[in-house]
Amino acid sequence: MNQVVICDANILIDYAKANKKIIGLIAKHLYRIRVPLPVWEEVNDLSDEEAVILGINIIEPSIAQIYEAANIHGGGLSDEDNMCFIIARDEKAICATNEKPLRRKCEDNNIEVLWGLEMMGQLCEAGKITSNLAEKVTRKIAQENITITEDIIIRFIERITRQEG
Repeated sequence: MNQVVICDANILIDYAKANKKIIGLIAKHLYRIRVPLPVWEEVNDLSDEEAVILGINIIEPSIAQIYEAANIHGGGLSDEDNMCFIIARDEKAICATNEKPLRRKCEDNNIEVLWGLEMMGQLCEAGKITSNLAEKVTRKIAQENITITEDIIIRFIERITRQEG
């Protein structure tokens, strides 16, 4: 578990609403989770104390990183998205996000990316959670997040149950 993941707010918000413990399991068994402070400020469903308990490391970007993020134009990215990209690039880390423009920016710059559900799938693969729990959490996420469609749910469930069988 040496790999660092720079986590975008959308994933943390989804897991905070569905099952906060998943974040802690990801941090314990898979990745060191780092969240830039400007991105963390978008996450209203977790407190600073919960971040510590769950293993989320909130990081302060440098002045240079803040300046660069504020001055990247185009591509449909917010300053916070730009911050995730810049820090993942600078730290040679993985960027975890469900936002397609940010994923594209990272992929175009050879930065590895992960979907939010992909990390939960890795927990299943590692035997840290059951596919039944993963399905329940996924369905709960989908109730709050309209971008998680039934098609995405079905493909995810097929993937995690195929790993078990």
